[in-house]
Amino acid sequence: MVNPYCLAMILCDGVHRDPGTMKHTILGTFSAFMSNEYPTEFTFFVYAAITELEGPCTVGVRLVDSEFESDPKIVTAPPIDVESPLAVLELAFGIKANLPKPGEYHCELLVNEELVMARRIIAILSEKGP
Repeated sequence: MVNPYCLAMILCDGVHRDPGTMKHTILGTFSAFMSNEYPTEFTFFVYAAITELEGPCTVGVRLVDSEFESDPKIVTAPPIDVESPLAVLELAFGIKANLPKPGEYHCELLVNEELVMARRIIAILSEKGP
């Protein structure tokens, strides 16, 4: 059994995939989010590159707060059949979440419901707005 290995996990405003070259372009990376009021709606993307996958698997992301006070927002890709553990799987997930309060959140990358990588997002209350 091979353990999935995350090569990259990037939080960003958008991901574009060129239809000709199939290359990804990552737009507007960040690690913090500002809003002038909470709760607030927050939309973002997660780009991930994963290798060491075998057979059919599911890949998803979930957003949780650091105090685990709310139900996590989970987005999962359709099941993927990977033919070789040498392959690098590149995915982009769109997340639309409601952040109940400022604070620390974690965006977690899951393979077959197991945690592979996590990135922290700091939600900041700003008097100037987003």
